[in-house]
Amino acid sequence: MKISLEQMGKMKERRQQLAPRRGIGLGGDKNRWAQPLLLTFGVLFVVAIVADLVRLQLGGAFTQQLESVQEELQQLAHDCTGGQRVTADSKLFSFVLPAGWMIRTGDEVAPYDLALVSPNRVSVSLSAARVPFDDLPSLFKAMSQREREYSVRSEVQTCFVRGIPAARREMQLMKTRILVVDFVKDHVAHQIFCDVPPELYDQYRPTLLKFIETYQALPPPALPKKTP
Repeated sequence: MKISLEQMGKMKERRQQLAPRRGIGLGGDKNRWAQPLLLTFGVLFVVAIVADLVRLQLGGAFTQQLESVQEELQQLAHDCTGGQRVTADSKLFSFVLPAGWMIRTGDEVAPYDLALVSPNRVSVSLSAARVPFDDLPSLFKAMSQREREYSVRSEVQTCFVRGIPAARREMQLMKTRILVVDFVKDHVAHQIFCDVPPELYDQYRPTLLKFIETYQALPPPALPKKTP
């Protein structure tokens, strides 16, 4: 069954009561312009530093009882094949909402459209933005250019998401390990950003790769015509 994020309002409010909202210091609406820049050009260094800050801020934010790693992984694996599918408000993608995970939107997860957070502090942030190109080589070129500007290098591997060519990057930071997948379809750049505590990364990685396969790019809605 497909539902929209708007229909999940009451569920979201309940989750917010369980876990107080914490901003990540990106400046709210003033930095909305950053979404296509970060997503399209793959400024992995900047987003990765933000991920480290978020992990520090979330240190005491959870009041939910932590599940065992094996229980959470088993539930996540089950949801990969039979979980509840949700369509993002942008109508640019849909995803599976894992049971027991919180969903966050708004300024606290900018520049992403939304973030899914597990009781064990594993998070998956999702975003999509329209871009002028529609091929992976152009995305690679833009990513490489931005990484050179920030003097950072990440290992890039090619992969597929539902048959679509994609770029996969992995990086180790002080407080987190990240797994990022980027691809382009119908002139929309999609990014799936997985943030995992370092001690759990090897256990979660195989299931997260399966979870990434549940992400589905949707045909972008027609843009409104400009009035003369």
